[in-house]
Amino acid sequence: MRSFPFRHQARLLSIAVVAVDEGWELWVSEDDRRLAYGGRVSVDQAIAGWRVGDDLVQELAEEVKSNVLTGKLAIASAPDRSSAA
Repeated sequence: MRSFPFRHQARLLSIAVVAVDEGWELWVSEDDRRLAYGGRVSVDQAIAGWRVGDDLVQELAEEVKSNVLTGKLAIASAPDRSSAA
């Protein structure tokens, strides 16, 4: 599975690329837990981009990362592991 790791507020997050019907969804994830939906690239879009030398999945991943870092895309808070039994 393709992913794009990054750090945000002392957390190691990643943009996970998930195959779906006719395309790929991008999700902000932490420890394999999906936190926020980032967007979708269809197969047709990916092929059209590839034909001109663009990687639309990577471009969307960079946009999603930027949205998280700037606060445009809110993500769930980290779970409080100290209270786990």
